[in-house]
Amino acid sequence: MRTPVLLIHFNRPDVTRRQLEALRQIAPRRVWILCDGPRADVPGELDRVGEVRALLDELPWRCKVQRLYRTRNLGSYRNISEGLDWFFEDCESGIVLEDKVLPDPSFFPYAQELLKRYADRSEVFAIAGHNRRREPLPINADYGFSNYFECWGWASWRRAWDQYDPAMRGWRDKTLWQNICLRVLPSNRSRWYWSRTFRRVAHQRVNSWAYRFILSIWKERGCVIIPKYNLIENIGSGSTAAQSANLEDLSVPATHVDFPLQHPEYIAVDPVIDQWFEDAVHSKSLGVRFNWCVRTVRRGLRRKSKQSEKI
Repeated sequence: MRTPVLLIHFNRPDVTRRQLEALRQIAPRRVWILCDGPRADVPGELDRVGEVRALLDELPWRCKVQRLYRTRNLGSYRNISEGLDWFFEDCESGIVLEDKVLPDPSFFPYAQELLKRYADRSEVFAIAGHNRRREPLPINADYGFSNYFECWGWASWRRAWDQYDPAMRGWRDKTLWQNICLRVLPSNRSRWYWSRTFRRVAHQRVNSWAYRFILSIWKERGCVIIPKYNLIENIGSGSTAAQSANLEDLSVPATHVDFPLQHPEYIAVDPVIDQWFEDAVHSKSLGVRFNWCVRTVRRGLRRKSKQSEKI
């Protein structure tokens, strides 16, 4: 595969090993590897990071590789933001995979085709591979357009990343934020949720580059391609995952998309896709929260029942 790929890894040798084995059959010819440094106050992390880097030093396919191994820990926001700067300085476009994602093989031709198709469409900022759904999105084409960005396996262009605004002016400037709310966030629930989220990011309570990127997209009136079928499995959303949502089980299996792709007739944000992300992933509807509470209670009752049986 000719499309450049950035691999972002850190301290989980098990997921690194699984991802590299899956990438063996794709065999990207040009690979960039980013790895943050170990945290001094986390026991055993130095050894785990060393094990990950040993795997990354011996990729199981022949390719041209560039590596950026941090000598100290920068954290997710700085490490990935600066790593994406490094990647897109070299590449006009490319695919980005964090260690926790396992793509279906069809994701790669899907991303390659859409990178070429929308290369000159400045309103399209990214191509997501993950849609967080077990069933297909209720749309006719094989993908649609959304205001929401998904970072679990994605592709983009230098021209889009150049619009990245880590200073978060889209939220700090009251006029810009008001316009974003009117255009993107129709409900009071979603406005409260996102204002609170960006406040936590700005005050460094959430160490996230992805929230900054979605705000940059909204500020520039951009959109993101979301696949009808989920093409990426998250294999790292367990107890060691730093920034995964916790109300829904997001370990959705990856499925396959057939070719030739069925394309939308035009570029326009689909309110059906946006409603799904807001209700099920972000601010979450009352129905989603109620169902989560019911599942939690049922799991607790099952655990108590098992414990009683042992006694």
